[in-house]
Amino acid sequence: MFASRKLVEKALGEVKKKFVGVVSAKLPADGMEYDLVQYRCRNLFDNTVIGGKYSRASLCVDTIRALQPHLRDETQELQAVCEAAATLEIIQSFYLIADDIMDNSETRRGKQCWFRREGVGMSAINDAFIMDSFVEDILRLALPGHVNLDRLCEAYRKSKQKTLIGQFLDTSSVNQIASFTWDRYELMVENKTSHYTVFHPLQMALIISDVLAYHGAVKKAAYQIGFLFQSQDDFLDVYGDPTITGKIGTDIQDGKCTWLAVRALQKMHSTPQKSAHLITDFKQSFGSSDPEKIEKIKKIYDELQLREEFRRFEQHFSGEIKKSIAEIPDVIQPLRPVLDGFVTKLVNRNA
Repeated sequence: MFASRKLVEKALGEVKKKFVGVVSAKLPADGMEYDLVQYRCRNLFDNTVIGGKYSRASLCVDTIRALQPHLRDETQELQAVCEAAATLEIIQSFYLIADDIMDNSETRRGKQCWFRREGVGMSAINDAFIMDSFVEDILRLALPGHVNLDRLCEAYRKSKQKTLIGQFLDTSSVNQIASFTWDRYELMVENKTSHYTVFHPLQMALIISDVLAYHGAVKKAAYQIGFLFQSQDDFLDVYGDPTITGKIGTDIQDGKCTWLAVRALQKMHSTPQKSAHLITDFKQSFGSSDPEKIEKIKKIYDELQLREEFRRFEQHFSGEIKKSIAEIPDVIQPLRPVLDGFVTKLVNRNA
């Protein structure tokens, strides 16, 4: 993964040039508007794409190299596929800009959210649209003539549809405590996180490698990994160190349907008489920005021992995921060590 991250970092430099180029090409090159767009796009890219963990693009590159071991470093072919994979980081930034606005977040990656920067504001919404709308142009520039280019673009469109539906479920669940069930949470996570975070990078690698079958066989493990990833994000929102995560947690005051909230309600409702006062406190405090009420929810989580329970869940569920990885068909068995390594790095992550 470390070697792939280095490749992605290098590719992002070229992808930035392509992004700035395709957007500004829509305007006359001799006008001041051309320079204005170029400046904005460079600033947008540097402040929202650069600086992430690049886990999605790295997963894609790792998978491509596993499926095509003949690809060598410093070759034009490898550079091209790395640039294609790096578009996943533009997609990630598109979602994060919109998500931060909807959540009214303060920080992202240890810095002010893009929409909170001076001179940006709600124009960040249009910036996100620009990033999304030029992804396919960059893919076509990175992989001109690739036999599966149209499939690659279609995979992105379908991934985006699922993610937006997932985001709808997320926002529709806010403060709707009666809907905080495992069925709702699992469906929401599959759509808003698992597909674009894990399955789409794998699907992209398979398509680039001209492996057009077995995508369904990969989906089970991919969705499980995505579930682990999102549940960890939920955990870190409450228990993580903002200086490490780069984000100030707001799930409690935002009234979000999270792993912690769903499990807390499940445990409390399993012993209604014993937990009656906790249920009442939860309903009265959850979704409030009052610091005392936020702290009350955290105390309920502590009383229910959710921190310890989550760590047990994390260990157990990662073992279940590795069983699913072992079931991936032999014909694409090079994926197994890639996914095993990805899961191992996830366990006990703190950011």
